[in-house]
Amino acid sequence: MNPNVPDNLEDQLGLELDRLFLTYREACAAPEAGPDFMPQLWRMIEARRSVSSAFGRWTKAFVTAAAALCILLGLLQSYVPSRPTFYTQTYIEALQAENSAEGATYFEALWTEDGGASFQ
Repeated sequence: MNPNVPDNLEDQLGLELDRLFLTYREACAAPEAGPDFMPQLWRMIEARRSVSSAFGRWTKAFVTAAAALCILLGLLQSYVPSRPTFYTQTYIEALQAENSAEGATYFEALWTEDGGASFQ
C-alpha cells in the first residue's frame, strides 16, 4: 500500500482539510503584530459599525415616532366625541317624518276615492 493514499473516508477528509488550510494561508498573509495592530483593527471595526449604527438610529427614531403617533391618535379618538352629521334621527323618527310629509296627500287621495268627505 502507498502511505500517501488514505484508505478510509476520515483520512481523505483530513487531507482535504489540510490542503484547504494551506491554500488559505497562501492566499491571505498573516498580519504582522506591531504597535499599530490593535488601533487599526478597531478602526476597521468602527468603520463597519458606523453604517449599521446609523441605520439603527434611524430605525429607533422611526419606531418612536410611530408609537407616539399611535398614542396621540388613540387619545384623540377617546376624548373627542364623534357625532355623525348624517345620523341625526333614529330609523323610526325618519319614517315618521317621511310619512307625515307625504302621508297627508296620500291619505287624502284614499279618502276621496272611497267617496268620503274631505280629509281636513
